[in-house]
Amino acid sequence: MDKNQKTEAVVSDLRRPDELTRRRMALLTAIIRIFRETSECETEDEVAQVCLKVAEELTGSKIGFIGELNPEGLFDTTTLSQAGWDACKVSRPEAYTMLKNMPNRGINRLGLRENTSWIINDPANHPDAVEKPAGHPPLTSFLGVPLRFVGGIIGMIALAGKESGYTPDDQHDVEELSVAFVETLNRRRAEKKINELNEELKRHVRQVEAANKELEAFSYSVSHDLRAPLRHVTGFVELLNKHDQGALDEKSRHYLRVISEAAQKMGILIDDILAFSRTGRAEVMKTRIDFNLLVPEVIEELKEETEGREVVWEIAPLPVVEGDAAMLRQVWANLISNALKYTRPRPQAKIEIGAISDDPTETLFCIKDNGVGFDMKYVDKLFGLFQRLHDAEEFAGTGVGLANVQRIIHRHGGRVWAEGAVDQGASFRFSLPK
Repeated sequence: MDKNQKTEAVVSDLRRPDELTRRRMALLTAIIRIFRETSECETEDEVAQVCLKVAEELTGSKIGFIGELNPEGLFDTTTLSQAGWDACKVSRPEAYTMLKNMPNRGINRLGLRENTSWIINDPANHPDAVEKPAGHPPLTSFLGVPLRFVGGIIGMIALAGKESGYTPDDQHDVEELSVAFVETLNRRRAEKKINELNEELKRHVRQVEAANKELEAFSYSVSHDLRAPLRHVTGFVELLNKHDQGALDEKSRHYLRVISEAAQKMGILIDDILAFSRTGRAEVMKTRIDFNLLVPEVIEELKEETEGREVVWEIAPLPVVEGDAAMLRQVWANLISNALKYTRPRPQAKIEIGAISDDPTETLFCIKDNGVGFDMKYVDKLFGLFQRLHDAEEFAGTGVGLANVQRIIHRHGGRVWAEGAVDQGASFRFSLPK
């Protein structure tokens, strides 16, 4: 090597780090452009156009396209760069048809068959070259890079028309860009899918809300309409009882008692349905409620149910919560009343009430009794409207109370559930968010 060659080699070695830094900075800038500019895009085609434009400018390419393998294994060109469309002399409708379901042949698909990137700087003389249709942009050089997702090839990004021909550096840069493009495209598709699911969920929610409103209006209307004939029945029974008991035989008096008791049960059921309907329509007016004060008040209101009975109460300290005072009073009234009702067969009823506040998101409440319990295989029916697990002749009720409890707790953003066993008592639990 003579003196001049040595000097040129030294100069080249000195310049190489600067050239490498320049290429790395250009690649980093291109990747940043993809993520930044695609954030404003509304469609997948706009995302692909941004990626193609960045790739063309980074490599000095004249045209570019992006395509995907379809379920039939054929190739669909999904996006052609604007420069590519300008160079294409085929009419748009005809081009759109030609770009779909293309066979995997020719230099355009060479790397897809071999699962690798590929450079062809003399397309016309390549053995895999095929004749292009009239109007197809001329190819003087070609670079193809597979698009990979979850380890498999989903398509390719292709560039063509670099005057000096493509180099391994160009291939490396476009491979890096392809990762950013696939990430951006998949994120956009995921966002689109999430938006579609959210819209579908909103539609279902609107349908459910409309159905609930119709059901509540129906319940309210029916309950109101039932009151008038029920008053007539009750009124005429009272008139008959007052008119002349001596004129009625024992069987007739029995019939009147049955009618009167049935009317009373119907009245209670109507009241419960109206209360259930109002719970769904009423606005939740939240205030701070001290359950240490509220629970004893509810027990006092139910003292008639404890007369002549031995009831042992074990009430632990209870927290202050936020909620609708009237609604939560109804919750405690229903649950405590149930505990008293289903412990009636016991010589000594034991009812425990407590709370757990160690969870940072919610407070748990429990009311446990030693009553007749229930079979857990029917637990899913427990909170259903008009669902009863015990004979109405044995334990009175309308099957509305626990449904009302569940509705109130759900409207407060909480949960409600129960556990029990036949003849071994039951425990009802509910939560309120902190």
